[in-house]
Amino acid sequence: MEDLQQLQQQLRQPIERMINSIAVALKLEVAVFDNEAHLVCCTPVYLKKKGRAVHAPSIQEVLHYGSIVVNTPGQMPSCIGCRFRDNCPSTMELLACIKADGAVAGVVSITSFTKEGFNRISGNTDMYMETISEIALMLGNFISSKTGRVTSVHTDDLIRTVMEMSTHPMLLTDANGVIVQYNHIAKTSLRFCQLSASSLWHIVPEEMAQKALRGVEFREKEFVRDGYHARFSSLPVLQDGQTMGVVVRLTDDHYGDESESFSMDHIIGSTPQTRTLHQLIRKVANSSSPILITGETGTGKELVARAIHEQSERRRYPFVAVNCSGIPDTLFESELFGYSEGSFTGAKKGGKAGKIEMAQGGTLFLDELGEMPMSMQPKLLRVLQEYELERVGSTEKIPLNIRVIAATNCNLEEMMRQGKFRKDLYYRIGVVNLELPPLRERQGDIMPIAMNYLKKLKLSFATPVECFSREAEEFFLRCPWPGNVRELQNAVEYVANLCEHREVTPRDLPPRLLAQRSARPTSAARATAASGRGRDEEAQIQKLLDQYGETLDGKKRIADELHVSLRTLYRKLEKYGMK
Repeated sequence: MEDLQQLQQQLRQPIERMINSIAVALKLEVAVFDNEAHLVCCTPVYLKKKGRAVHAPSIQEVLHYGSIVVNTPGQMPSCIGCRFRDNCPSTMELLACIKADGAVAGVVSITSFTKEGFNRISGNTDMYMETISEIALMLGNFISSKTGRVTSVHTDDLIRTVMEMSTHPMLLTDANGVIVQYNHIAKTSLRFCQLSASSLWHIVPEEMAQKALRGVEFREKEFVRDGYHARFSSLPVLQDGQTMGVVVRLTDDHYGDESESFSMDHIIGSTPQTRTLHQLIRKVANSSSPILITGETGTGKELVARAIHEQSERRRYPFVAVNCSGIPDTLFESELFGYSEGSFTGAKKGGKAGKIEMAQGGTLFLDELGEMPMSMQPKLLRVLQEYELERVGSTEKIPLNIRVIAATNCNLEEMMRQGKFRKDLYYRIGVVNLELPPLRERQGDIMPIAMNYLKKLKLSFATPVECFSREAEEFFLRCPWPGNVRELQNAVEYVANLCEHREVTPRDLPPRLLAQRSARPTSAARATAASGRGRDEEAQIQKLLDQYGETLDGKKRIADELHVSLRTLYRKLEKYGMK
């Protein structure tokens, strides 16, 4: 078995790419040694602090024990004779053997040179030891795989795996700044740009991108770009002194070290319904039970799911959102469960992890659950019962540590009666059911939500709009808002773009809203009409049933026309004996 020194020329660049990604992900320095205690490659800070000369006894100790923790640098038995014994720059170091094809091929270390790093590792030593073992395993598999004839696809898979270790958004660019790799958290956090078709220039200020691509290292450099506020860290990927790419970590308000209650702060309002929702989120956050969130379109179901995730102990792990209506039936199983190599024509070498597996440690959010194909429902039920899965084409069971949250605007009870949704899945996934009230039922939240969204828009682009006139506010309160919060935000964005004065009046509102002027009567009008409304409402519903039919789609159209939720419509049907 050739060791790392013999393979150095073929493997140096991909290994450097990997360890730089690891260093940025963990906010630590990384070094790789061969089994003769020669330094193969390391991060720039490690090289600056410790140089290329290696104290061989410390490497030999790792080769003997398999892994070690150096928590008192300079005082360990293997430190005797080291030039750094009395003034070691390290504050903490973890080392593990790299094994390739059953033989020891070298050693990998992760090192802290700061007190903060010492506190972080010493407080979670078991987790970091597990992490370095995974890193050593990946490097060993990489070296074993065709001993240097590894395809770029396989290398990219390894880098992607390394990036997923990070609890921060991470990116890898090429020499021009084009983004070639990113982790799931980056996709979730950087929603303002399409990462698969973007570059570093779209995310950070131009001067910062220029310097990073010239090889300048950044450490937690704060920046604001188009309303996005984060701290920027980068390391260049070098070959023969030339920058071949840049590894980037972004510490933002959502995924940064200080992040708390990000999504809770974004559920705006002080009505009893909203206060109750806040309380429920805090109560269920750390439970492992599945949650079903129901409510009309635009009520903020995904926002509530994210709030639950952010309030839980899983917040440092991925939040993986799956839109069940956006995946073709033929691809649903492989997208959700992943697949093994060779399981079907065109299957990627090495297989692929599915969305469920990507959520390990964190939260799997299944949006539009009612659109899930019937063929997939028993397989999801098994995941919820056993918390393990098998990739397509594999018999290996992968244990899962995930929290499942689902959301739908469909009436699943009606779908069960029609045979379109499994009862056993409904009872398993709906252990905790959070029903979100429509915006028209919490009028006190309408203007706070509108003003909050206006403030956000003002950070993104220049607009003279500062507030809403009393008439505009009254108009907003009379609107039925069938599209709920999403429709309200749409209206605010319309006036922020087109209104040319400080105060918004009803004339500045979208024409679509102006057409709904009589949609919502005043409280006095409602009281006057209350006595005869029951008969009128029953006749109206019957007329709409005759027009649209009694199918689920028909009832959805009736609910939209009446400006009520589907669930409310079913209560009315039951009230009038039409069910």
